[in-house]
Amino acid sequence: MRYAVIAAEGDLSHHDDTIDWDTVIGPEGKTRVNLPGLAVAGWVNDVGLLFPARYPRNVVGSCVLAMLGAPIRPYAGPIVFTGWNPANTPLGLLEIEPLPQPVAHLDVLHGSILKAVAGQNPRDFSPSWAEQIREIADHVRTAPTPGITIRKVTLR
Repeated sequence: MRYAVIAAEGDLSHHDDTIDWDTVIGPEGKTRVNLPGLAVAGWVNDVGLLFPARYPRNVVGSCVLAMLGAPIRPYAGPIVFTGWNPANTPLGLLEIEPLPQPVAHLDVLHGSILKAVAGQNPRDFSPSWAEQIREIADHVRTAPTPGITIRKVTLR
């Protein structure tokens, strides 16, 4: 299956094989990041932000997700991109598809975000877009880690 990964360090790689989710995302489990209106889904570690030593914040990947319509927030560890078609999920069953071709738009967006995060203004984007990317990157780096509340539930 065709998919792409943005490593926590920001490197983008493309793959065409079976995804070993435990190896790529982590054994804790994966969560889909909704990218509205796209035939693509992002996948992140379900609890990655709680283990910063194991899953550092993915600044570049978080910016890519934000520019594709995901909520602006920190995402930790590797981010996987696959194809996604909600019409192919009858009865709520999860069906992941190969990343659609061509994937050049992901490459261009990734490269432009790398430049913006480094303080440059990408050629095909406005300076205000680059500044917005830098603001998102700063938020990803500095936002507090979400907490977990554990409650005792008594069944009656």
